[in-house]
Amino acid sequence: MATNKDRPLPVPGKISKAERKRRNKQGGSAAVLGSGSGDVDKYSSWSRDELLHRIRELESGTGSSSGPSNATAIPAHLMSADTSSSPGSMASTDNESEATASTPVYTTIETPKRKDRRPFDFSKYAKRHVAFRVAYFGWPYGGFASQGMNEIKTVESELFNAMLAARIIEDPLQCNYSRCGRTDRGVSGLGQVIALTVRSALPKSSPHVIRSEGDGFVPETKDLADEGLTQEELEAKAGVYWKRGIKRNKDGSVFGELAYLNIINRLLPPDIRIVAWAPVAEDFNARFHCSWRQYKYFFPKGIIDIEKMRAASVKFLGTHDFRNFCKYDASKTIENYDRTIHEISIETVPEHNFPAKKSREFYQLTLKGSAFLWHQVRCMMSVLLSVGQGLEEPEVIDQLMDVQQCPAKPNYDMASDLPLVLYDCHFENIEWQYQTEVDLVNDITPLRLYRAMEDQWSCYVTKSLMYSRMLEQLDQAMLINLPEPGQSIKLGEYAEQNAEKENNISLGGDLRMFMGKRYSQLMQRQKCLPTEVKNKKHQERKRIKLALAESEANSANNSGASSEVSSPAPASVETFTKTVEPSSLGTFASTPAEEETKEQEQDASTTTAAEESAEADSKPLQA
Repeated sequence: MATNKDRPLPVPGKISKAERKRRNKQGGSAAVLGSGSGDVDKYSSWSRDELLHRIRELESGTGSSSGPSNATAIPAHLMSADTSSSPGSMASTDNESEATASTPVYTTIETPKRKDRRPFDFSKYAKRHVAFRVAYFGWPYGGFASQGMNEIKTVESELFNAMLAARIIEDPLQCNYSRCGRTDRGVSGLGQVIALTVRSALPKSSPHVIRSEGDGFVPETKDLADEGLTQEELEAKAGVYWKRGIKRNKDGSVFGELAYLNIINRLLPPDIRIVAWAPVAEDFNARFHCSWRQYKYFFPKGIIDIEKMRAASVKFLGTHDFRNFCKYDASKTIENYDRTIHEISIETVPEHNFPAKKSREFYQLTLKGSAFLWHQVRCMMSVLLSVGQGLEEPEVIDQLMDVQQCPAKPNYDMASDLPLVLYDCHFENIEWQYQTEVDLVNDITPLRLYRAMEDQWSCYVTKSLMYSRMLEQLDQAMLINLPEPGQSIKLGEYAEQNAEKENNISLGGDLRMFMGKRYSQLMQRQKCLPTEVKNKKHQERKRIKLALAESEANSANNSGASSEVSSPAPASVETFTKTVEPSSLGTFASTPAEEETKEQEQDASTTTAAEESAEADSKPLQA
């Protein structure tokens, strides 16, 4: 057992734990200042008032500086008056005590300001035009295309934000951007394709990048020594070498392009992913170079007659006028509504292994075409579901595609957006790459993408299984005195028996429409205005708005020219339309407000372009 004799002697200049506690009780400043080493040991025996006086001397610059140059902030509770001096303390007057108590002195620690982040210099890097294959689940988004408003979250806005944060692009408006198509709110996409000019890790002398002024490359100037050399020989001349199966630059970095997938996906939400990328020509356009597009629409069987639905679907094959299977777009005057459907089929979903019940079998409609009108697929699916539920005959497809028999679209609701997915977009001579040369060193990019999709799949399948087990329990629930008094029946059986009697129509997903006591046939419903009339009215309203704007501008100029001369008030819509000859308006000689009211009454399903942010020429995939 150790005794006091065995304990080591105290080291000069080092304060014991007991001494530190004692000094903390008396006034922690001495312990704090005396806990160091060197010059501060002489302050260990000073009282609190002596320390404060010394600090004020150092701050004012009157005392000799033996301590650090930067002053420390003195808290208020240390500056409060405690005029009782310990033995050996310096005498202080009453005025000093009052001043100390009433006006505490604070000093700031001068810390160097953080240097502003140096702006990213895109001119140091080469650029190249690439295509990205994008997969997204569009349920929480307001469509694919950016709406130009921050409060509307779209898939495209998320992509731009991620690429801007990663310094992949400098400006979305100046990156030669193009999309294969735009999908509506709630519609998903597994094969969407976009193309844009991005930053590249390749040298500016590489044949794969875009060459512009300032890159140091002059096509007319060629090194005669490089003529006849292959690409591998040119790279070897530039110092590129192989090490352990990895191609590296002269400085040891991995030779190749940026890991676009890994860089961008790390900044994207979990329901948006860039699946693959491909180098493309500078004039490549994702919209106009697409050969065909493929959609899929998933739906449960329920009471649908699949064979009858198939018989109606084959009538869409070929080139037809689909003006009655789309939504009118007031922003563009479309004159050609002909579209070509290459393939269409309705098949079961093979991997669906949920409760074995005939009505819960899932089917998928697969549709392949060159281009599509706005909401075309959803309108086609709405009519097909009506045929499958026995509300319409397959011949209604022929009647709606006959412009002479049906020049305007009947009023009917579109199918749900939830089950619709842009499945694939095909391009000739494009080889999609799922990794880059950098990923050869670390294969985390393809694995991270795969695990992310697997986790999302597991999450949604788990939710689906819970609903399935809930339905199994409800199937066995017993109902008493149904269907007749004194009888009993299971809820699942009773639901199947009354499925055809229910007064609603399934429009896919969770969307059902109440049809009233009697279903109205499509050809007997009130029809919208013909597209020619809509285009004429839209152009007339546009002309009136431009004339009003010009009139108000002229009125403002006249009023500003001379403050003494009073100018007439700006013309309103009502006063301006009175000056327009009725013959110039023809059958639409009314105010714009009256025209809009009449059109809303005649065409309940038509919405303005400002409300939908539609752009017909830039949305061949709008379905």
